[in-house]
Amino acid sequence: MTSDHVHHEGANLTITPIYSFPKGLPGFDQLKEFLLQEHNEVFSLLSAIDQPEISFITVNPFDFIPDYEFSLSDDTMLDIEVNNREQVAVRCIVTWHSEREKITINLLAPLIFNVESFKAKQIVLQNTIYTTKHPLWSESETDGEGGDS
Repeated sequence: MTSDHVHHEGANLTITPIYSFPKGLPGFDQLKEFLLQEHNEVFSLLSAIDQPEISFITVNPFDFIPDYEFSLSDDTMLDIEVNNREQVAVRCIVTWHSEREKITINLLAPLIFNVESFKAKQIVLQNTIYTTKHPLWSESETDGEGGDS
């Protein structure tokens, strides 16, 4: 990692990658660089470098929907310089709600990260059953559980 792609935090030397979104994010086209910080073992925060108040909660969708699948177009692979599968990490944006059963995940528009080039892109899947408001937890996972996450 070069210093252009990392953010150092405090004395504990936490290194957080900075990803470049060459085309920005839909609705935030002017913002090109984002910090991806792990919050805990499940959630991460994607924050705009130039406007840190613009942040998105993200998760690895495969942790919640093991059969989630899609194909990356050649254009996407070129845009973020992907040469092999090991370079790719996927995150999806979460819509938070105070009621756990109303927390949703956007499976229609995953964020694709190249963990080697530090380039990223949000894609919108076509001809799919996935939605922008898929429940993050299945009903069986929320039944009988109390407390905050």
